[in-house]
Order: sequence, then structure tokens, then C-alpha cells
Amino acid sequence: MKEPFSVLISIYKKENPSWFREALDSIFAQTLQPYEIVLVEDGPLTPELYEVIGEYQSKYQIFNIVKNEKNLGLGLALRKGVEASKTGFLMRMDTDDIIPPYRFEHQMKKIDEGYDVVSCWSQLFMGSFDNVISVKTRPEKHENIVKLAHRRSPICHAGTLFRKSALLKAGNYQHCKLYEDYHLVARLIMSGAKFYNLQEVLYYVRTTPEQMNRRSGMDYLKTELSFFKEFKKMGFFSKKDYIINSAMRIMVRLMPNAFRQKVLTKIWNHKNR
Repeated sequence: MKEPFSVLISIYKKENPSWFREALDSIFAQTLQPYEIVLVEDGPLTPELYEVIGEYQSKYQIFNIVKNEKNLGLGLALRKGVEASKTGFLMRMDTDDIIPPYRFEHQMKKIDEGYDVVSCWSQLFMGSFDNVISVKTRPEKHENIVKLAHRRSPICHAGTLFRKSALLKAGNYQHCKLYEDYHLVARLIMSGAKFYNLQEVLYYVRTTPEQMNRRSGMDYLKTELSFFKEFKKMGFFSKKDYIINSAMRIMVRLMPNAFRQKVLTKIWNHKNR
């Protein structure tokens, strides 16, 4: 018999109600259903979002709602969600993405083999689901995942299944602007968690031109370089890692948007096996 698991979602007022509805529909179309959906309302929402939540709550009696009086940000919102969850396993999901019906089933099979973190490949689309921007491939084996982690995040965070005990051992989610996921990955690796990436697309990421363009400019770069200093301070990055990553990000973030997107797409599509 399969272990029960929770789906962990954080939502805030700027989310798109239609996209959120599509995300929920893809959850309830799964061949393996969750015990609960831990939905963290990160601050007051719009009437349209409350309407969607109320509609699905009336259909499915598995929502575990966590309400934040004010917006805390993704890291702290997810931290509260982990603490409120009632199972030993947590499937991450974002409100604007879609998953194939076999995602949960495939990932739970691998967690049964003793892994603490089970992720997958992801496919980025813009506008229409058929308008594929890129496929983000990731290495399969733990040692290669750890190696890649010293250059960039080696998992699809929103498409990841976590063992709750491993999350708590690593210090749970923490506030780290723009880098909650990568920061968590580093702490999981340093705490001895065992990783695995399924070599198939189990997560469809919706993106927009605005989101793609946010990965540029001096403000974004300053945040990134500050984050790398933190990695060096905590002992995850060596001095060499810090220099290489900083140099690479300086070049990429200051490129013209169109050229940068081509470079990033080429990196994402490279099969890091």
C-alpha cells in the first residue's frame, strides 16, 4: 500500500485564477491521489481566487488551508505549509503550472526506494500549451545531481517530492529572496539527503515574456551575487565555485534579453547525465 502524501502549494493575491483552476484540475486528474492539499494563503487574496478555492473545497474534502494575515514571501509561506502537513511526504506544486496524470504515481515509486528528494525534467511553455520554449533536463543519479548543484539548481523545485523528515533535518524552507529552492537544495545536500531525478517530463512550467525578462539587470545580479556569498559562507561553495558562478552570472544577466534567452534555453536543453 502506498504511503499517504500531501501536495504543498503557496498562493498569493497576484496569482491568475484561471491558471490556478488548471493546476488544481491536473492534480485531481492524477492516477494516485494525495491525502491532502496544504494550501498556504500567503496574505489576503482576491475575490476571484477565493471563489476558485471555495468551489474546489466544496467538491474535494482534502484541503488543509493555512492562512497568513500578511504576505510573508514564498520561503516562509512554504515553511508554514510543511509544519501544517499531516503526512510524511510533500509534493510541491505551483498555482500556474500543469502536471501529467502519472506524475504523483511515478515519483512515489522512487521514494519507496529510499530517496529523500525525487524530482524530474520540466517543460517550459508560453501562452498555448503547445508553444514549447524548452525542456529542462537534469541528471539522474545522486552524485551527478550534487555535482550540478555547485553550478545551478539541479532539480525542478515545483515538480519535486520531498521526504518531510529530510526537509526538517535540513532546516525546512527559509526566507531567501528569489532563491528559496536553491538554498533548500544546498542544505539538503549538506545534511545528507539522497536525491534522484526521473528522466522524464513530469512538470509543465508556464512562463511569460515578463518572467523571462526578470532574470536580468543589475538588481537581479546583485541579489544573485549576494546569494553566492551566502553559499560560500555556509561552506557549500568553494572559493573556485564562487568565482566561476559569479563570473558566469555577470555575463548572462547583463546580456540583451533575446540573446540571454537563447543562451539559457541551450543550457536547459543540454542533457546533464
